[in-house]
Amino acid sequence: LDLPAFTEVLATWLQGKSGQWRPNVLNFSLNLLNELRPRAITRDLDWGVPVPLDDWRERTDKRIYVWFDAVIGYLSASIEWAVNRGTPEAWREWWEDGSARHYYFMGKDNITFHTVMWPSILLGVGGLDMPYDIVASEFLTMEGKQFSTSRGHVILVRDVLSRYDPDALRYYLIAAGPETQDSDFTWFEFVRRNNDELVGTWGNLVHRTLVNAHRNFGAVPEPGGLTERDRRLLADVETGFETVAALLGGTRFKAALQEVMRLAGLVNQYLGEEQPWHLIKQDRARAATTLFVALRAVDSLKVVMTPFLPFSSQRLHEMLGYGDLIAPQAELREYVEEGGRSHQVQGNEYDISPRWSPSALPVGRPLPAPRPLFKKIDAEVVEEELRRMAGD
Repeated sequence: LDLPAFTEVLATWLQGKSGQWRPNVLNFSLNLLNELRPRAITRDLDWGVPVPLDDWRERTDKRIYVWFDAVIGYLSASIEWAVNRGTPEAWREWWEDGSARHYYFMGKDNITFHTVMWPSILLGVGGLDMPYDIVASEFLTMEGKQFSTSRGHVILVRDVLSRYDPDALRYYLIAAGPETQDSDFTWFEFVRRNNDELVGTWGNLVHRTLVNAHRNFGAVPEPGGLTERDRRLLADVETGFETVAALLGGTRFKAALQEVMRLAGLVNQYLGEEQPWHLIKQDRARAATTLFVALRAVDSLKVVMTPFLPFSSQRLHEMLGYGDLIAPQAELREYVEEGGRSHQVQGNEYDISPRWSPSALPVGRPLPAPRPLFKKIDAEVVEEELRRMAGD
């Protein structure tokens, strides 16, 4: 592949991503243009994809090299998806429509293939949509060392999920992850963030709101007149939908999660100052209004929290009296290729009906007895996990 021939157009394209892409990805990619050289796309191998040219197809000693055919898989998989769903031309909506946005998520060591090589292939073919965003983080270490499966210095997903809530792990990896700079996974910080932030802020808000509403009313209470503070709080939470959506679209996941937690803190502060658990004894109507406002706020925050914490958000969805799924979960489907080979792919036809909107939780809806959304993790877990890593 004659990569130097694309240097100028790639430079213009990459410079146009300034302010959109993560700086670490953009700067790394621009530096690559200083040393572009032609890149071979075949290797002397006897397995892999045959070279699709006359006089080459039957050769058993030449194959397309993996970096070249792997990225083409994005396009070929789209075509396969369209064929398998009975709409063979549907892939064109994603590849020949300039409004389609392609986000590529990968590790730092794969940036080169997606900001230089894949775009060069697309430019060479012509008429196909270029990547909208290449999303790559920096490196994550663990307890100050590189991950290593051979040395046992690693977190195995199935193993860790057998002991911890998946949303606790998701929260920590987003809140403290290497989005734009290297970061270190420590069991101490995992436990601290779970207990202080996930349980102490979000979980505490949810639990005391639902417990007081269920205990005193058994349903979403009917509010009286809203005060200026009530309206301001609900308005602040509603603006979160636009703010969080913009941050997610810009792949600023850490900032998006921080914004949701900031809003949860505002609602916690509101509850702490209004104290409906005391107010219920003197002014039941005002207590009802306060809990109505808090329930509406929690219901809205549940939606904007779903991209980060889908499992606990679904549990909260049900505790608020809903009977449906807040968001579809990934499904694996079996596809059979020509020749009889089969493989599994994620095949959801995701419902994109708008749910990204503020709460409309109806007055009078029965509320089931709530359960704690998260559990505190004992501090002793830190030493236990360190011993497990050491093989003790």
